[in-house]
Amino acid sequence: MRILVLGASGFVGSALHAHFAAHHEVVGTSRGGHGLTPVDLADADAVRALVGQGFDLVIHTAGVVDLGAAQRDPAAAFAANVAPMAPLLDAIGGAKLIYLSTDNVFDGTHDHYDETAARAPINVYGETKVAAEDLVLAHDRHLVVRLPLVYGRSPLSNKFLARFATPEIAARTDIVCNPLYLPALAPALEQLADESGVVHIAGAETLSRYDLMVRVRDRLAAPARIVATDRLSAVQDCPRPLRLVMRSNRHSLTGPDVDTALDDLCSNHH
Repeated sequence: MRILVLGASGFVGSALHAHFAAHHEVVGTSRGGHGLTPVDLADADAVRALVGQGFDLVIHTAGVVDLGAAQRDPAAAFAANVAPMAPLLDAIGGAKLIYLSTDNVFDGTHDHYDETAARAPINVYGETKVAAEDLVLAHDRHLVVRLPLVYGRSPLSNKFLARFATPEIAARTDIVCNPLYLPALAPALEQLADESGVVHIAGAETLSRYDLMVRVRDRLAAPARIVATDRLSAVQDCPRPLRLVMRSNRHSLTGPDVDTALDDLCSNHH
C-alpha cells in the first residue's frame, strides 16, 4: 500500500511511520527535518498537492496534543486540530483516512466508555478533537480511532521516557485510564484498517497516572522521584477528566498489561 502518515516526526506518528515503512511505501510529513516531507497542514494548497499524489491510506497523527497549551490558546488549537481537516478530506479522493483522536472527548464521570458513549469534552483539546471527529465521520468510509495515554519508546520523539531522566515527575493519583503501549498501536491499526466509524484502542490494565509512572521508573531504575498530586494540589493548566477507561464493543484487541509492556521496553533498550 501507499500510506501517508501526517505528523510522522511526533511521538505516535514516528512509531507508526517506522512500523508501516517496513512493509509498505510510506510518505511521512513533519514541519521539517528527519528526512520527512515538510508540509504545514495549515496550508490548504500544500495539503491538497500532497494528498493528491495518490495514497491508499492516510493516517492523521498531527496537531496540538498538549492539553495545557490548547487551553491557553484555543484559537491556535482549533487552527491546528480542526481547520486543516476540511481541505484534507476534500483532497483525499479514494483514500481511506484513519484519524487518531482521544479519550478526552469524554468527561470522565462514567465507569467506562465504549464507542457508543456520548461525548462531553471538558477541555479545549477535547473540544477540538470532537470537532475534527465530526468532520471525519461525515464521510462514511473513514475511521476515527480514540486513544488513551500512550507510553513507551518512540523512534524520533522520546518525550515519554525522557521525563525519567529528570529529578522529579508530578503525576496524578486521581486520573485513571487504560494506558496503551505505543508498539501495540500499529499492529492494532493494521487489523482495524478496514473498519469505519469509531473504534477505541486501549491497554489491558486500568491504573492511575501515578501508578504507571512509578512502575516505569522502578523498572527502568531511573533517578526520577515521582511526586503524587491530585486535582487539589496539581498545577491547574486545564480541566482534566478523572476516569477515562475505554472499552470497545467492536473488537477484542487490547494493548499489553504494564508488566508485559515493560518487559518488552527493557528487552529492546538501546
